[in-house]
Amino acid sequence: MSRTEKRVLDPVSYEVISHRLRSINDEGSTTIVHASGSPVVHATDYNFAVYAANGDLAVSGVFYMLPVFTMQVFVKEVIRRFEDDVNPGDVFITNDPFVAGIHQSDVQFVSPFFYDGQLIAWTGCMAHVMDLGGMNPGSWCPTATEVYQEGTRVPLNRIVDGGKVNRALWDTILANSRMPSMVANDFSAFLSAHRVAQGRLTETCEQYGTEAVLDTVDRTIDLTEDRTREWLRDLPDGDFQTAGYIDHDGHANNLYRVDCTLRKRDDEIVFDFSGSSPTIAGTGNASRSGTYGAVGCAVLGVFGSVLPWNAGLMRPVSLEIPPGTCVSAEEPAPISAGSVSGAWVALSLAAGCLAKMLAFSARYEDFAFGPPDGSWVLSQFGGLNQYGEPFATMIMDSLGWGGPAFRHRDGVSSGGSLIVLGGGSNDVELHENHQPLLYLWRREVKDSGGAGRHRGGNGIEFALAVHDSDTVTATCIAQGVVIPTGVGLFGGYPGGTSRYEIVTGADWRAEMAAGKVHETMHDLPGEYRVPSAKETVPMSPGDVINNVTQNGGGYGDALERDPALVATNVHEGSSDCAVARDIYGVIVTGEGGYDAAATDARRHALRQARVADLRNRRHHYEVKDLEVLYRWGDVLNICRDGDEIVVQAAQSKAVLGPLGQNWREAAPYRVPTAAELGPQIVLDERLEFRHYIDPLTGRSLWLDFQHLAAPLTVDFRLTHLQG
Repeated sequence: MSRTEKRVLDPVSYEVISHRLRSINDEGSTTIVHASGSPVVHATDYNFAVYAANGDLAVSGVFYMLPVFTMQVFVKEVIRRFEDDVNPGDVFITNDPFVAGIHQSDVQFVSPFFYDGQLIAWTGCMAHVMDLGGMNPGSWCPTATEVYQEGTRVPLNRIVDGGKVNRALWDTILANSRMPSMVANDFSAFLSAHRVAQGRLTETCEQYGTEAVLDTVDRTIDLTEDRTREWLRDLPDGDFQTAGYIDHDGHANNLYRVDCTLRKRDDEIVFDFSGSSPTIAGTGNASRSGTYGAVGCAVLGVFGSVLPWNAGLMRPVSLEIPPGTCVSAEEPAPISAGSVSGAWVALSLAAGCLAKMLAFSARYEDFAFGPPDGSWVLSQFGGLNQYGEPFATMIMDSLGWGGPAFRHRDGVSSGGSLIVLGGGSNDVELHENHQPLLYLWRREVKDSGGAGRHRGGNGIEFALAVHDSDTVTATCIAQGVVIPTGVGLFGGYPGGTSRYEIVTGADWRAEMAAGKVHETMHDLPGEYRVPSAKETVPMSPGDVINNVTQNGGGYGDALERDPALVATNVHEGSSDCAVARDIYGVIVTGEGGYDAAATDARRHALRQARVADLRNRRHHYEVKDLEVLYRWGDVLNICRDGDEIVVQAAQSKAVLGPLGQNWREAAPYRVPTAAELGPQIVLDERLEFRHYIDPLTGRSLWLDFQHLAAPLTVDFRLTHLQG
C-alpha cells in the first residue's frame, strides 16, 4: 500500500508543496548555470532533477532530457550497491555508460537528502563536460574501435564522502582531462547545485513536515502513473513498428539497422528493439541505459505534454533489448557517440511508434508527431586557441534544427528540439572571444523542413572559419547524412538531411578585408568537399566548415497545404518559388499572392503524375461504403467487408485490398527520387523512398524509406483484427 493510500494530504497543501519542489528543482538548475563557466552548460547541455527516496524521478528540469531517466537508473543502482551505507553529505559519481550512463562526457552526480536522520529524497545533476581524455580533444572519438580509446570512465563511487571530497578520485579525473580547470569548475557547480537544492528541501521539511513532503512526492508519481495508464487504455491494443539506420561508423559508410516495435496491451507498453543490428565495431553504439533514457524522453514528449514529468510516465513502460546490439552495446565497444547516434535513433523511432498508435484515436491524434530529433550535427573543436592556450569546445548551435509537423500545425523552425526542451545557443561573440573561430553565418535554411499539409520546421546552418591557429582539430559526428531520420507522417515528406561542408585554403580573410561578402561555401576560394558523417578533420587558418542540420518531417499531403500559406512562405523567404511550384503545386505571383486557377491546374497535374507512376497497382479499385472499424489518421480506413477486413483509402473510399499482416503489401506506391521531395534531402543508394498513393485521387497516404534488403516495415498490427 502506498503512502497516499494510507494518508490524505489536503489539496491546497499538496499543490503548494508540489510547486515548491518544482521551484527547488529550478533553483538547482540555475545554480549549475551560474557556477559553471562551460559554454556547453550555458547552452543547456545539462539537467537537474529531484528523485524520491527509492530513486523514482519526482521532478525534472527542462534541459537535456536524455539523462533524466538514465539518472533514475543511476540512483537505483547506488541504492542497490550501497544499501544501508548511504549517509548525509554523500555524493556519488559515474559516467559509465555500461552501468548507468549515456556516454563518458555526460558526468552525473547524485546525492541523498536526509532530514532528521531519515532519507527523504535524492538530488541529481549532470552535464556534458568539455574533455575527459581519449584520442580526440573533447572526448568524441569517431575512429575509436574500443572504449579504452575514448574518454575516462568513472566507476560508480563516492566523489564526496560524508561531506569530504574524495580528493584522490577528483584529482584522477582531472589528470586525464585536457581542460582540468573547466572540468573542476563543472564539478564544483554540481556540488553547489546539490547544496542549494538540499538547503531548500530542508526548509520545506521544516515548514510542512517530512510526511507532507513524502506524501506529495508519492502522490504526484502515483497520479501520473494512473493517468498514463488511463490514456493507454483508451488506445487500441496492437504492435506498431518503426525502423531506422545509423549511417557511418567512423571508418566506412556502413548502415546499422535500429528496429523498434511498440507492443501495447491494455495499460502497458513494451518497446522491443530485438531486430536491431549487432554492436558496431566503430562509433555510434548506445548502451542499454542510454536507450532507456532515449525511450523515456520520447514518452515524456508525448504523455508529459499534459502530465507531470516523473517516474509515473515510465511505470507502464518496459524495454526488450537483446544484449550486444547497437542500442545495448557492452564493454569493450566504443560508446562516445552513443548519445548522438544509437540513442538518438532509438528516441526518434520510439516517438514514431507512439505516433502510429496515437493516430488511431480521434481524442489523441493531435499528440502524434514524427521522429523529432533527426540528428545532432556535432561540431567539436580542440587544440590551441588564438592565445596559444589549450581549448576544446562543442558548438551547441545545432539545437536550431526544425521540429516535426503536427496534424494541427507546422513544426517549430530553428529550435524544434525534444531532446533539449529548454535548449538554446550561445552568443556568437562568446565563441569568437575564446576560440580561434569566426562565424561567417548562422542562419535558417529555406525549405529544409519536410513538406506537407503542415510543414516541418526549417533548420539552420552555421559556417565557422579558423584563424590564428594551425593546431585546430574538428570532430564531426552527425547522424542522418545519407538517410532522413526525420520522416513525415500521413503523406508528409521527410525533412532535409544533415551534412558538413568544408573548404580548405580559403583566403576569406583577405577577401573580407576587401569588402567581399561570402553567402555560400561555393563563394569561397579553395578546395570544396563534403566529409563523411563521422570524421576527424585537421584544420588550418583559412579553412571553413559549414554545419547543416537535419530537420523534422511534414504532416499530410503537401498538395493540400493552404496555397496562401505557401505564398506567404515564399514571400517571407522561408521557401522558394520552385519548391512552391514543384512540391506544393502553388504558382506564386510577384505580389506575394498566388494564381488560384494555375495552382488548381498544377496540383491536378501533379496528382495525375503520381497515379501514372504507381507500382503494385491493381487494374480496378472498388469504391464502397463500408463499416469503418478504425481510422488511421485521415488517410486509411480499416473496414469490414463481409467476412474480410480490408484497408481503404479514406478520401476516395477505394478498397486497396485485404489488411492481412501489413497494409503496405496491398497499397500502390511510387519510388520518387530524393530531389522530388525537397532540395535538402539525400538518400543512400542502398535504400529507396516508397510513396504510398490513393490510386483514384493521387493523394499522398504515407512516405517512408525502405532498405532494399530489408522486409517491409509493419506500421501497425491491431491485436483483435490481425492476431
